[in-house]
Amino acid sequence: MSWLNNIFKRKEPQVIKREADSEVLDTTSIDLTSIFGTDGSNASLAVKVATVFRCADIVSGTVAALGLNLLKRQSVKIGSVTHYYYVIDEADPLNDVLSVQPNDRLSAFDFWKNTVLQILLQGNAYIIPYFNTEGDVVKMILCSPYSVSHDVTTDTYTVTDHTNCIYTTFEADEILHLRNFSMDGGYTGLSTISYASKVLGIASKTDDQQDDLFKKGSTLRGFISGDQAAVQGFGSLQDDQLETVTDRVAKQVNSGLKLFTLPGQMRFNQLSLSPADLQLLDSKRFNVLEICRFFGVHPDKVFQQTSTNYKSSENSQTVFMTDTLNPLLKKIQNECYIKLVPKPIRHQYKIVFDLENYYQADILSKADYYNKMVQAGAMTPNEVRQKEGRVPMAGGDELFISCNVAPIDSNKIRGDQAKTEPTKNNTQE
Repeated sequence: MSWLNNIFKRKEPQVIKREADSEVLDTTSIDLTSIFGTDGSNASLAVKVATVFRCADIVSGTVAALGLNLLKRQSVKIGSVTHYYYVIDEADPLNDVLSVQPNDRLSAFDFWKNTVLQILLQGNAYIIPYFNTEGDVVKMILCSPYSVSHDVTTDTYTVTDHTNCIYTTFEADEILHLRNFSMDGGYTGLSTISYASKVLGIASKTDDQQDDLFKKGSTLRGFISGDQAAVQGFGSLQDDQLETVTDRVAKQVNSGLKLFTLPGQMRFNQLSLSPADLQLLDSKRFNVLEICRFFGVHPDKVFQQTSTNYKSSENSQTVFMTDTLNPLLKKIQNECYIKLVPKPIRHQYKIVFDLENYYQADILSKADYYNKMVQAGAMTPNEVRQKEGRVPMAGGDELFISCNVAPIDSNKIRGDQAKTEPTKNNTQE
């Protein structure tokens, strides 16, 4: 479609050579609880929660694995009826950009995976398309997180991307803007973790409690007291000695020392686990389910086993596609279609994800599917062999159909077969 794209060429971004910032945020010493409790928008901290990491990885990885293709409409005339169908347009550079390599830095899988991660964890993802002199899309750049500011009043986007060295302003139709859940009428998206900040705060506290519970020696808890049979109360000197011994024992316990001594007339009273410690496992299960609700991921996918059979797991896969992935896929398809395909020729093209690889089945289910498709005349044997990576065979391009069905207006259905078929008696004679 390059002949028509010349009319719709967009300006190239101003590129300024500049070294990227070398300072990296150190998140190892940051209090997760305070971050999630107040803001909850720091993605690098959110993914430290195992369920968040797994949910974001599943959604983004699944979308990236599907593959985004440019389809061009074709037609074939059978009798007096013209039939239309769509095939992948491998000759158009846009298809290569969408499905193989958007730019020199990222493959298509990494590109779309990071795009979805930005949608979920930052709330917005911005993509800049580049056009050649003929108007074809030759590459796309995914802007770094938080490098784009959107002026809602003028509907313009100002990019200050040190990583990709892009510093310019774009109109709304010159940049792809993919939003997460929005509260301002669809102008700006908010990250999923910002909505789930309270749950993430509880999850981080639970992890801190678990870390404290299972530190070396910290499973042994108690207090030091005097021997009541020998000492009736403590004086100031005895209190100081008791405090000194307590500090020494605590230090020995925290160091992992399993055996230690106490002075005479002092004893260690061990405490059992508190109710909070005993309910730690239940709290972690609650956190997993709550986070899964925010991301729309079935608990089975984050290894929180709830299904008891294969059928339940298979149903969860279908629900995951219908309720979680399909709206996200439609959002990406529409944005690419509107911004990358000129309006006068949109009726000739489609940009869609390939969903065939999503529904992976076991060998027997796959064989049953192929068998039904061949019997229904929907696929040829060679098409089945091609999907399985096998060499085509002679005669395999012919369509077959089961003889158990017939057109509704055929002689067989109307009962006229007696006129053309011999009767039973004539056959016996």
